[in-house]
Amino acid sequence: MKQPPEDLAEKLIAASSQFSGTGLDVSVEDVAQAADVPRATLYYYFSGRDDLVNFYLTHKLDSVATAMEKAAASEGTVIDRLGNIIRAVFHAMAAQPALCTELPEALRRAGASFSEVAMKAEVVMRRPLRELLIEGRASGELNVPDVEVVIDALHGAIGQVALIRLTHDGKLDADEVADQLIPLIATGLTAQKSA
Repeated sequence: MKQPPEDLAEKLIAASSQFSGTGLDVSVEDVAQAADVPRATLYYYFSGRDDLVNFYLTHKLDSVATAMEKAAASEGTVIDRLGNIIRAVFHAMAAQPALCTELPEALRRAGASFSEVAMKAEVVMRRPLRELLIEGRASGELNVPDVEVVIDALHGAIGQVALIRLTHDGKLDADEVADQLIPLIATGLTAQKSA
């Protein structure tokens, strides 16, 4: 896959909103028509459907990773920055709902053919959380016995909440959901007794 120019990439990302319910099982012709670009242009940059799905996956991964890195580097306590990361992920997912709902099925269908992108996701999506959790454990702000288990739980919670909202409600109000989930993650389910 050659890197498409920014204007073409923007058209392709905008066109992804038309692929709801497809699991990105679309042809180059479908994408060309949705993006209003010549099919030959797409074949210049992409060898076929798998290359296009790879493009969509990489784009989504990069946008979420960038949001997470920026939030992790923000000011505040570890809990503040963890909340910023959660909110940033929800905003990145809400910005392109079709990609969020369709990529999991596209990945299941593709299997091993996207292993390189999946490995990149593993690194870029986990690193900001790992560094923050280790910092919080060292400072005593967080009780994190196993960093990797907590990362899995956070990814699961964030991803599932977003997918359920997008699939069932058709939209994701990133701030509303973050406002509910962040305190729950920060304090747990145990009711706080008043003194």
